[in-house]
Amino acid sequence: MTNLKKKISVLLLLLCTAWDTSWSSTYDQNGLLGLKYGPNLSWTLAGNTPLVWGSWLPQATSTFSFNWIEPLSNLPYGQSLDRGASFLRFNADVEVSPFYGGFSMGLGIRPLQINPQVEFRFIYENYTYFDSNVEMTLADSSSTGNIADTWNADYVTNSLYDDSQVDYMQNFTFCLDLDYNFGLGGLLGLGLHYTLVDISTEYEGKSYDYSRNIPVFSRDFIFELILYGFFPINENWAISLYLNQYDTGYLRSSTGTYLKESLGYTKIMLGPSFSWNKGNDRVTLMPGYWVRDKKRHYSGSLAEQFLIHLQYQGYFDFPVKSHSEKW
Repeated sequence: MTNLKKKISVLLLLLCTAWDTSWSSTYDQNGLLGLKYGPNLSWTLAGNTPLVWGSWLPQATSTFSFNWIEPLSNLPYGQSLDRGASFLRFNADVEVSPFYGGFSMGLGIRPLQINPQVEFRFIYENYTYFDSNVEMTLADSSSTGNIADTWNADYVTNSLYDDSQVDYMQNFTFCLDLDYNFGLGGLLGLGLHYTLVDISTEYEGKSYDYSRNIPVFSRDFIFELILYGFFPINENWAISLYLNQYDTGYLRSSTGTYLKESLGYTKIMLGPSFSWNKGNDRVTLMPGYWVRDKKRHYSGSLAEQFLIHLQYQGYFDFPVKSHSEKW
């Protein structure tokens, strides 16, 4: 398959995944928007692309999500979350993209009835690479090349289905989130997420994380700092903000040379969000910009660093009656 045909095939796969399957949330403000006490069923269609093809690999994912919110005091099932509510949260997701598919399960707790609120959460993820795991350069070297040579869309798409493998990934993520609720469902939050990565591969540990768009080692960790916000203007319109910073671990040999360098980048997205059907449907469009931590890890142009992100989120209304009773 020629390089041009591969690029066209990847773009078609991204479009098909984004518009024809169940949906996933990429930027969901800690998964809190639209949730109610009790059972919650949601789906989100999400994808992004650079304005100029090059260093950023376009993304499209599709996930079907279930959340159970169990309050720790009253039981107002069916009602929207209160400000400063304390609750237990269980979530289960099934996710599909052109490059991988799998599931995740999580458990979180908000023990205090305060606003701003703090949440502790653990998430387990298990994914299969769809013959898409490619061997990456993880340390700049005169013999093996530079990180920028492989950390780009051209290298990944050219390697797909020819120099790639079916591999398996599992992640263990520990989350600490702090957020403040205000106004007509407004939300401003800060998140610290620490992920342990475990990938079964024959590539001497040199793999690619398509969900985060970053090369990783088979035994790695990823630290993520998140700033997220949702600022309502009226009942239908709002401004959505999402900023995150990724950093991976590093590995040295017994002689002190780098086997893997620490990689990272920062991305910010900001744009309008429109909801209808009593908030059960929402479309968000966010232009954005991203930059890598180290200049030598980037060989593209300035235009390649601008992105556009589009997502649709839908929620199913369970016919749950609201009531209150003490435990």
